[in-house]
Amino acid sequence: MKKAVAILITAFSIALHIPVAAQTEKYEEIASESLQREIIEHLCDSVMEGRGSGTGGGMLARNYILNRFEQLDLKPFYFRRQESFFYNEKITMHNVMGVVPALGISDKYIVVSAHYDHLGVIKGKTYPGADDNASGVAALLTMAQMFSQMRQDGMGPSVNILFVAFDGKEYSMAGSKRFIAGLPIAPQDIVCEINMDILGSTLVPVHKNPEYLIVLGRNTLPEGMRNIISNCNYGRKLYLDIDFTFYGSDDFTRTMYRHGDHYAFNQKGVSALFFTSGFHEHTLKTTDTPAIIDYEVLAKRTKLIFYTILGISNVSNH
Repeated sequence: MKKAVAILITAFSIALHIPVAAQTEKYEEIASESLQREIIEHLCDSVMEGRGSGTGGGMLARNYILNRFEQLDLKPFYFRRQESFFYNEKITMHNVMGVVPALGISDKYIVVSAHYDHLGVIKGKTYPGADDNASGVAALLTMAQMFSQMRQDGMGPSVNILFVAFDGKEYSMAGSKRFIAGLPIAPQDIVCEINMDILGSTLVPVHKNPEYLIVLGRNTLPEGMRNIISNCNYGRKLYLDIDFTFYGSDDFTRTMYRHGDHYAFNQKGVSALFFTSGFHEHTLKTTDTPAIIDYEVLAKRTKLIFYTILGISNVSNH
């Protein structure tokens, strides 16, 4: 039986042009609890002062992400590692960008994003924003390392993977709106946008399984790609409880999908997926600290998103 399952998984991987488990084990190991804990705790340190846009803490968070991208040898996106812009002519915001080039020549991109800003300090109280959204940034930086290592090993993705850490989410998604407005490539050259926001908790399971994940926007994918997420979940033996709605409500699903950085891309006709673990009692509160993160499940979610990106990138070139 085990042999039959292994054969099926190998066949599935070949069909999607995804390396089989033995070839990707070293990349899975990068998505460790220790690495993601380190990132989240750093972003939630008191010196970050809640990472408010336009603040000193926001600048420290931006520089941390920028340095990580440079250490991983991510390339500038059209000669830029960041873009700066004004919000309401008062607040200076910064998006941070880095590219893992395709293995071979490709003018196509998958955009992988997470916002790094949070509420900052309000009336003397610091809002750490561990789940919202240091958790998404931890997944972003982890996958940047995974894909960078793949590229160095000559096994990289078949399209360019553009990692973007957005600023200004807490200001009506200013960063993603600015990014898409100044996009130096045609929207048609973006195969898919993958956005992660509030990704690290297990406090509000869709059912009773704490190892769950909410994925919105699957219907925006081309029909031939819509099963990739589920196939990766089972093919890679992650077995997350995935819900493609927001707790079974069509109205909430539509509303929640519109309130994320992925939506600006979808408005331009780009397929866009939103990965989240849902709102909870600590969201937008001072109690959103690293203590509420389930690092084991966050690592699993990161691996699933990694394989989903890899599957989409390879299918899109065939």
